[in-house]
Amino acid sequence: MNFVLDSSVIIKWFSFIKEDFVEEALKILKLYKNNEIKILIPDLSIYEVSNALRYNSNFSRAEVKEILKKLIDLDLNIIHVDDKLIESAIELSYSDEITVYDAVFIAISRERKIPLISSNPKHHRLSINRNIIPLEDF
Repeated sequence: MNFVLDSSVIIKWFSFIKEDFVEEALKILKLYKNNEIKILIPDLSIYEVSNALRYNSNFSRAEVKEILKKLIDLDLNIIHVDDKLIESAIELSYSDEITVYDAVFIAISRERKIPLISSNPKHHRLSINRNIIPLEDF
């Protein structure tokens, strides 16, 4: 099975303090490592995770670099944004009244016809109309 993962889920693989649903996030990682699922993420995720960890006082500069190396070494299926994807994301951002950043994940999910797993409340409010699985329901 294939899934798009929101950055909010990926962050939970590395940052456990004051995070909800870490066990569910780690279950997804384990399934991926066991080749039971495929994970797709936009290249934007690397920057979002980097930024979230950079501004988390629990991580040093060296730790952030080490974590990002581990994330890249996981060899997730990274989707590079093209004109079709960004156009879809912009349309979704207007129709769903969300940021283009958040819409990129939904656009990939819609384009590939696979569920998005998210721990982002902005995505959860759209889950009825979109193929979005809240992390806590995984």
